[in-house]
Amino acid sequence: MWKPQLERVESSVNVPSIAAAHVIKSHVAQGPDELSLEVGDLVCIVAMPPKELSPWWRGKRGFEVGIFPGECVELISRKVPESLINSLPKPVPKKRGKLNTFLRSVVKARPRRAKQPEPEKEGVFGCDLGEHLLRSGRDVPQVLQSCAQFIEEHGVVQGIYRLSGMASRIQRLRHEFDMEQVPELSVRELHSVSSLCKLYFRELPNPLLTEQLYAKFSDAAGAATEEERVFRMKDAIQQLPAPHYRTLEYLMRHLASLAGNCSITNMDAHNLAIVWAPNLLRSQQSQSACTSEGAACLEVQTQSAVVEFLISHTDILFGSRSTSALGEGAGEHLPPLV
Repeated sequence: MWKPQLERVESSVNVPSIAAAHVIKSHVAQGPDELSLEVGDLVCIVAMPPKELSPWWRGKRGFEVGIFPGECVELISRKVPESLINSLPKPVPKKRGKLNTFLRSVVKARPRRAKQPEPEKEGVFGCDLGEHLLRSGRDVPQVLQSCAQFIEEHGVVQGIYRLSGMASRIQRLRHEFDMEQVPELSVRELHSVSSLCKLYFRELPNPLLTEQLYAKFSDAAGAATEEERVFRMKDAIQQLPAPHYRTLEYLMRHLASLAGNCSITNMDAHNLAIVWAPNLLRSQQSQSACTSEGAACLEVQTQSAVVEFLISHTDILFGSRSTSALGEGAGEHLPPLV
């Protein structure tokens, strides 16, 4: 199976490095694609995207290659790292040694300010996908897994994901997930559950398929032959950050499962793509108020074509594995991507 941004272990020695860093914060790997770190370790950095793009960096420690939170390391330049400089004792000039000692004693004797309260924990909706999964220790968002499992059990009904739920119920469920609670879902609010699932992806700061890969996904969907479309789509998927890749696989298997029941739901891959595409794929140009009506219409068609292809070719793109098998161990992690 294709795995995002990972090299095979036996070729890890040849992965080029762009910087060196030392570990300032320990990290325990939550999946096979992550790298465990201990304070004091040295790491060779392979990729370090800007924080606004992804909090995950990629590097190698010895013969291991994997991803880890960028905040766990500090780059080593030609200068000694500031954190190491601050840890060294400062020399005291002989002439001013007694004065400095006296001033230090005065400062230490001053009452300390009350500790500032810690900032409130970020919610779930509107939070960067990688940061949220890192904080929650999950492979895919809880809101996706809860909604998908509930819909597959109770939501094989006509118009699923096309009909909207009640705004008040959607906001109540959203609040509970934001408080990191798992609400009890009711069949009476089925369409509110499906609307909530779409809302989560619509509010991601960087969409699931990422703005950076928009052109690659668009070009893949527009390729001349089926074989070329599959090849290009796999290439684009492979370049997704690991949290986006795992979440995309889970969502596509869920939607493909629903598309298989289109005789009941009247929601085949094409119809599901129409309602899901704007929540998963958007370009930076689409956010501009100057976008013409014709360009906007063309973009909607492109988005739908990409998502429809992903749903229709899920087993080819991700490998043939059932949705139920993917969802086993609901409170823990998905099976490793191999």
